[in-house]
Amino acid sequence: MNSLLPVLAGLAFSLLALWYGELRVRGMRARYAQLQSALEAHRDAEMRLDYIAHHDNLTGLPNRLQCQLQLEHGIAYARRHGSLLAVLFVDIDHFKAINDNLGHDAGDQVLVQFAQRLRQCVREVDTVARQGGDEFIVLLTELRCAQDAQQVADKINAAIAAPFLVHGETLAVAASIGIAVYPDDDLDIEALLEKADLAMYAAKQRGKGAGVRFAPSMQAKAYSRVVLETALRHALEHGEFVLTYQPKLNLNEQKITGVKALLRWRHPELGLVMPPDFLPVLEDSALILPVGAWVLATAAAQARRWMELGHPLTVSVHLSQRQFYQKDIAGVFADILAQAGVPGRYIELEITEDMLIDKNQNCEAVLRQFKELGMRISISDFGTGYASLNYLRRFPVDLVKINNSFVDDLRRATPHPAERHGDGRAADEGAMVRAIIAMAHTLNMQVIAGGVETGDQLAQLTAMGCDEAFGFCLSAAVPPDELETLLANRRRLSAPVDTAV
Repeated sequence: MNSLLPVLAGLAFSLLALWYGELRVRGMRARYAQLQSALEAHRDAEMRLDYIAHHDNLTGLPNRLQCQLQLEHGIAYARRHGSLLAVLFVDIDHFKAINDNLGHDAGDQVLVQFAQRLRQCVREVDTVARQGGDEFIVLLTELRCAQDAQQVADKINAAIAAPFLVHGETLAVAASIGIAVYPDDDLDIEALLEKADLAMYAAKQRGKGAGVRFAPSMQAKAYSRVVLETALRHALEHGEFVLTYQPKLNLNEQKITGVKALLRWRHPELGLVMPPDFLPVLEDSALILPVGAWVLATAAAQARRWMELGHPLTVSVHLSQRQFYQKDIAGVFADILAQAGVPGRYIELEITEDMLIDKNQNCEAVLRQFKELGMRISISDFGTGYASLNYLRRFPVDLVKINNSFVDDLRRATPHPAERHGDGRAADEGAMVRAIIAMAHTLNMQVIAGGVETGDQLAQLTAMGCDEAFGFCLSAAVPPDELETLLANRRRLSAPVDTAV
């Protein structure tokens, strides 16, 4: 019996060792599973961080960093295989107005839908990235010819032309597209992006929904923009700006009761430079503030002179966005009126719809400050933006200017047979004009039509009840002395002289 004890003890020890070994194996397996799970979680976290670092969180598209990497790879591939690569710089037209007027949530919906439509227009080998804000980059690889990029741009614009659905309502969206091709336009990555950007701005100048290929002249224009701004500063300092005045006819009284002040640049070498050649650069720069103040001061002084000559005319002055959002703009204008010695009622400030409905600015308060000075408020080119006459009722607006395109439709009183609808009905070219006039009068606002070029258009506007009109059929913009001659020749001003301050 005693001899079995060592055997039993050894057996017990072996069993205990086996149990302990199994326990350690189980522990190691559990530990291994934990480590594997932690490793997978760490790998998932790294992948997610990498995705976040390289993708836009709103649209899910590659971001600027990932786009740069894709562009580097694409150019390397094109260099090795002798193929073409195109960069499309895509920018949503007037996206700020969508954000400001409809809200940022609506803007986000537009961006998401826009990104989806871009993705549907390209191949799997291509890249669509969000550059930031409302700017997108499309990389087209393995192209056979540069014209392929233009075809994709046209395809994108066609896809975007379909209405967007935002908050259950349809919204029209357009985009401008700039195109640059490797290696034809440049070999350098940054230069290629810059040239696509320049082409995009050239597309914007052509209007909504345009796609434009880069051209060397665009770089010259970008350089000349800097030169032009310097020249404009010199023009202000040396008194090269002048104002001309286009008469406005009161259609009810059939006499000239106001003028529109128009800025001109009398260049010492180029002669008289018209606004389209310099005004966009001026309004984009801080120079518009001192130039705008000079315009109002000159117009107010001229209004005072005409009052003293027995011609009490209201002078209309366009107000840029930079001026309108300038701090204490009403105080600046009050000082100008006081210095000129002219009542505010002889000054009419013309602003755009976009300025009126910008939710980020205290527009209504500023307009009421203008009204306290006695100045009239006019909304220019009405009918082409986001505002409606019903929306305007909360603002102290005196006058609505019909967009020139609607006036252009008033070509003739009796439409040509070719302009009739399929059922034989005559096309009503004045429907929009009549609607704007009727609604404006309902809200106690006056209506003015610009761009009137024929006597027939003038007659139709008079019959429709339009209050004022101006255009080449009456007179082009002329210097003050020529306008005074025009007023004297008409001999229709019968209002008493107003010299009150």
